[in-house]
Amino acid sequence: MSKPVEFYFDYVSPYAYLANTQLPQLGLDIAFKPISILDVMMAVGNQPTPKCPAKLRHASADTARWAKRYDVPLSANTEVWSALQAGKLDLRFFARGALAAQTLGHFPRFHNAMFDAFWAHPKSVVTREACEALLDAVGIPGRDIFELAAQPEMDAALNGANQAAIDAGVFGVPFFRVGEEIFFGGDRLDFVKEAALEVGK
Repeated sequence: MSKPVEFYFDYVSPYAYLANTQLPQLGLDIAFKPISILDVMMAVGNQPTPKCPAKLRHASADTARWAKRYDVPLSANTEVWSALQAGKLDLRFFARGALAAQTLGHFPRFHNAMFDAFWAHPKSVVTREACEALLDAVGIPGRDIFELAAQPEMDAALNGANQAAIDAGVFGVPFFRVGEEIFFGGDRLDFVKEAALEVGK
């Protein structure tokens, strides 16, 4: 028996993707917590990596090292970054989609498809139509998920999820919470597992 692990993530983060690839090997009870990390970072006074050129250069090399260590594919979705730079992509869209997929019982396939499209095998996700087609291709109802994601209640749910993350101490992703202990970064997974397995000690 182990304590549940809360995993706060956003599909835009390569480090969250890398951490996600390792979660099945941990053998733990994972509660997936989709958030809009840009909203959370703004609220707590943190700065996204792309706004710091030196940090961005480091992250590019560092994520490549971790991908090699984990033996997983890593390839940035250039279409996503171009759309972001042009102000044509709202990243909240994907977090709302994750919440809708959880509500409708399709989260695992949604989650894997989105991380894969963002970071493993880039696919078009910059329009709702493209996202719906992506989900249809993995056997879940893309239209149903994104119709729900577009509703005001999902926007409110995301705001609530962001605030809960802030209250939990989240300032970046991947972020983990085990009981009252918090851990930031995929390189903390050993500590996460130790904390989760401390039941009864």
